[in-house]
Amino acid sequence: MRLSTLLKDMPGSEVVRDAEISGIAYDSRAISPGYAFFAIPGFKDDGRRFIPQALNRGASAVVTCLNDAFPEAGALGLSESAGLALVKDPRRALSSAAAVFYGYPSRDLTVVGITGTKGKTTTCHLVRSVLESCGLRTGLIGTVHNIVGDEVRPVTRTTPESSDLQALLREMVSRDCRAVTMEVSSHALELYRVEDIFFDAAVFTNLGWDHLDFHGTMEAYARAKARLFELLGKTRGAKRADRPLVASVNCDDEYSSLFRERAAGRVVTYGLREGAEVRAEDIETGPRGTSFTMVCGKERLRLRTRLIGRFNVYNALAAASVGYGFGFEPVDIVRGLESAESVRGRVELVPGTDRFSVWVDYAHTPESLQNILALARDLSAGKVIVVFGCGGDRDRSRRPAMGRLAGDMADLVIITNDNPRTEDEDRILDDIEAGLKESRGKSSYLRIKDRREAINEAIRRAGKGDVVVIAGKGHETYQIIGDKVYHFDDAEEARKAILAAGEGSGDLL
Repeated sequence: MRLSTLLKDMPGSEVVRDAEISGIAYDSRAISPGYAFFAIPGFKDDGRRFIPQALNRGASAVVTCLNDAFPEAGALGLSESAGLALVKDPRRALSSAAAVFYGYPSRDLTVVGITGTKGKTTTCHLVRSVLESCGLRTGLIGTVHNIVGDEVRPVTRTTPESSDLQALLREMVSRDCRAVTMEVSSHALELYRVEDIFFDAAVFTNLGWDHLDFHGTMEAYARAKARLFELLGKTRGAKRADRPLVASVNCDDEYSSLFRERAAGRVVTYGLREGAEVRAEDIETGPRGTSFTMVCGKERLRLRTRLIGRFNVYNALAAASVGYGFGFEPVDIVRGLESAESVRGRVELVPGTDRFSVWVDYAHTPESLQNILALARDLSAGKVIVVFGCGGDRDRSRRPAMGRLAGDMADLVIITNDNPRTEDEDRILDDIEAGLKESRGKSSYLRIKDRREAINEAIRRAGKGDVVVIAGKGHETYQIIGDKVYHFDDAEEARKAILAAGEGSGDLL
């Protein structure tokens, strides 16, 4: 493929010297002979500094931009034999070029994108289960893992970079997938990772306090999320119209009107309000699952899901609204919801004891911590014990808020390290502790920096009927301290702690 062909759908691109292209990469370490290197000025480093390395590895062309740091093409250090294209935004150009290079694979798939602060991962898995139940072999791109055909793969970010994403979609098509469900983060929307995906459905779960270190304000954060609903408009004319475009909106969320206004497809509302097209009634929740009556238009069906908690009712309704919007039979939708397994690190029950319950959950924002602790309080027959920390080099404002919530809602709070990264561990705990001291509750608290010891202490102090919540990391199997990554799995550590406390039988399954 020629460089000029690769950039044919990117307005404003200037191909200074054309070249033959055999692949694309945005990381100079991933370059093979014949590749086009997209040199992107990033937030932490400037990809243009790595053009010599890319050329040494055999890159046949470079796609980049000029600005004050590199005011003219000669400053890039290119030889006359290397292809060169100048674009306004190399990251945006990467998205367009990747779609061209991989043949626009999203045209051959029914693509469902899920965005929101909480519930994306669970909803993504539930949508997959619904689509599979309705006869569509479905891939998945998410926070916990990716599913390509029958293969489950680890992930490094919620939404992959645009070229990695297009490659994944092409592979799904080659493995006979007919649909894909994917989490779409606000970062992915702002950084053009999904700009050249043709979505058939967009789902809005909810909007809460998150990523303000990147977006600045809640309004900017909301607008970034709503971009997914605008992208539905690009699908018209690009794919067969064998089913309607669906904009699934949680009508109980205060930001729902923004998403409805931005939607290019048919809006299907879901929630607990009477006016929602897809809603739940007669909800019964317990420690082993949840049952409710699902109303889809004029049809009413009783269902039971293995997921725990009222917020998971919303996730189930979100998935149901996609199937309903596509015109699938409600009985098939219910079958998909009832067969869905719980998701790793999302109210994950740790086995090993029946005297008390231990949950591992990804709750890492004030809203999500409040939700999981409210659920624990509702289902606990004894005390609620919570172990959590906050990430370093991230939004500091959430820390005292989470401390106050934990103090208000739990009987015992143990604050500990999450991923401190390069930030001082004690400063993070000081921020959380400041909120704890302002709480209205009567909880006691401990400050234990070592997360393994904090989990062990929580298990040692648990009694009959208690619920122990280990929050913040969920499915993650690592801990970042300084610039090093260490293996750490909350569920694994909790199982070991249960055995060490003499609670378990030795069976860690």
